[in-house]
Amino acid sequence: MDKKIMAIVNPASAGGKTAELWPKKSRVFKREFKYFKEVYTETAGEAVEIARKAVSLNYDYLMAVGGDGTVNEIVNGMLAADLADNLKTKLIISAHGTGSDLSRVLSLPKKTEALIKRIKKNQSREVNLVKSSYLNHQGEKISRYFINIADCGMGAEVAKKLNASKKTIDGSLSYLFKLFQTLFSYQNKFVRVEADQNLIYEGLLNSVVIANGNYFGGGINIAPEADLFSEKINLVLLKDFSKTAIIYNLIKAYQGKHLSHPLVESHFVKEIKVSSDREVQLEMDGETVGTVDAEFKISAKKISLLI
Repeated sequence: MDKKIMAIVNPASAGGKTAELWPKKSRVFKREFKYFKEVYTETAGEAVEIARKAVSLNYDYLMAVGGDGTVNEIVNGMLAADLADNLKTKLIISAHGTGSDLSRVLSLPKKTEALIKRIKKNQSREVNLVKSSYLNHQGEKISRYFINIADCGMGAEVAKKLNASKKTIDGSLSYLFKLFQTLFSYQNKFVRVEADQNLIYEGLLNSVVIANGNYFGGGINIAPEADLFSEKINLVLLKDFSKTAIIYNLIKAYQGKHLSHPLVESHFVKEIKVSSDREVQLEMDGETVGTVDAEFKISAKKISLLI
């Protein structure tokens, strides 16, 4: 196969395990593909610029070797390229993250041999992206795309604590540990949620989930009705839950059976606006990116993803 492939490797992903595991896998890819190059990231955000340049160099595939945050950076880099309006570069995901929830949504293989077979089949499908605008940590209004899930509220606070930790244990356990650590100090925030120019909810909320995919937090099926290939976003509201109720319903959430709870709402919409007069954290694809006020909508731009 003569396709040009660039692997963008985040060695710090999975608590640093990728740095140990990837070299062996890399040798296999290099034997199988004539034009296979790898680039290691050294700092957060670097994958954006690497991906942007790779698209301009007409790479057929970019391989994200890392977690959902690495995928997110590469997607944003691809869409920042000069050729983004006629994007021919496709995305491969080689999951090496703490949670790797997008890989779970897409049922992607973990074994190298299975991934190589998929690459050789050259089967891809366009997935929808969500474009967001929000306040970064410096208070500036900026835009960003994501594939899987964004979350305002307690979930974002959990992600913030998780990203600040060393992530030395399994992804699901890491998330659960930080969730319980956050739960006992977190206070639900007064938030206003509008969708398709209608007021959906105003009051105390635990979390606002803007879902393109289904899973977050290392396997929590928070948006079981979401569809990556739908033209609408699944908006899931976790309203004024008590701490006890969150613990009780967590098992249901893993199974995707929490939507019947009276404090949970699920909507399918095209545009969402979340606002608050308090500081409410925002995370996208596992990365803590800023705070609300924030807006979300289905993007006209899509990414071709190896399936």
